[in-house]
Amino acid sequence: MRLDLSSKLALVLLLWLCAFLLDWSINLILITLLILVRYLLPGYRPQSARASKSFNKFLFYGGTIVFLFAGINALFLRGGDVVLTIATLDFHEEGLMFGIRTAVRLLLLSISILLFFASTPLRDFIRFLQQKGLPPQLVLVLLLTLHFLDQLPARIHQVFVAQEARGAPVRAGIFSRSQALFSVVSPLVLSSIIESIDRGTALEVRGFLHKPVPMPAAAHEQRSRNLLTAAVILLSVAIIIYSVLRWLLV
Repeated sequence: MRLDLSSKLALVLLLWLCAFLLDWSINLILITLLILVRYLLPGYRPQSARASKSFNKFLFYGGTIVFLFAGINALFLRGGDVVLTIATLDFHEEGLMFGIRTAVRLLLLSISILLFFASTPLRDFIRFLQQKGLPPQLVLVLLLTLHFLDQLPARIHQVFVAQEARGAPVRAGIFSRSQALFSVVSPLVLSSIIESIDRGTALEVRGFLHKPVPMPAAAHEQRSRNLLTAAVILLSVAIIIYSVLRWLLV
């Protein structure tokens, strides 16, 4: 069964609750399941090769961040037994566990959001928000913002190439890059503002601010999607109740 956006958003909410309320070992299992879901479920596969590449890069950087975060906290937060000694540096158990818990929580939050946007076409997400009754002006601002973030890497590359053609040392040392920072940021911001105004005007002319007519789905399909969304929300409520009871009884 194909997941609709209501079910996917409810799942994101569930994962965020799990990240804050459940143990880090459960969160690590959920991260593993999300990585498998990215390959097994068609509804969660990235919509483009660029989105797939970005997701894979994030997994690599995320693992590196978990390793560094755990190591830094184990080095500076002293408590518990010494689990590792390198030269004169002692890595402590309490800091290590704190770093792992925090890094895994942040990784689960990030992967849940990234997987949602990587597997959801922007036009479908905007249409979904419109059909749910969000103010058209708010939806327009969100659309322009997401489009700007999606095009940001390509824009930065274009600005770098243009500045290099003019002789600016944008890829030299740190000092030269700092001097050329304004010459890179200013055209990036100005061009983005101009394009956002033009794109917003074009969308208004095409009737974007008018409420779209919802497209009805089959009765059995709609019922299945509603049941799945309700099940995910009920599971979220159950996790909240379990966490509150555990906090009261401990």
